Amino acid sequence: MSVTTAINLALVLMCLLVMIQAMRMDRRIRALRDGQLERAVEALDNSTQQARLVLAELKRVLSTDAVAYGEIIEISRELRDELSLMIGVGNSVADRILDASDKARDPDPARGRPVSRPAASWVDEMEAEPAQDPAPVIASEAAAAAEEGRDLRSIVFSLSSRRGNRVA
Repeated sequence: MSVTTAINLALVLMCLLVMIQAMRMDRRIRALRDGQLERAVEALDNSTQQARLVLAELKRVLSTDAVAYGEIIEISRELRDELSLMIGVGNSVADRILDASDKARDPDPARGRPVSRPAASWVDEMEAEPAQDPAPVIASEAAAAAEEGRDLRSIVFSLSSRRGNRVA
């Protein structure tokens, strides 16, 4: 067998393999033409449409909810500031009540039994600057009360426990 015959046999074998592969591809292309391609494209189109609907709904929800939550946060901040102001006022009223009760318990202040509690800071501030706007004073008082960790309930409880009463 010569080299030319061997090359021709190899070439015939390769041509047969190419023909087999071409027949297989022809069958697959016919199958796609007969309906599988249409079904595949239809399924892809349906899933794309569903994705578009989901994204549109997600955009709508995010645009409305973000605005609503922003408004809620702003309102809650305003309420927090107002409540801290009210707590400061309540604590100052409780301090006044405690000072008055301490003075009422000591019938003769000349005996040398001074009230053991220091004067409230708001009294000093109010006496120092009587023409001052009360809003900053109350705000600073609220901040001081928050720092001290005191609240109206603990003051009232200590006041009532001194008298022997129980408050639940």
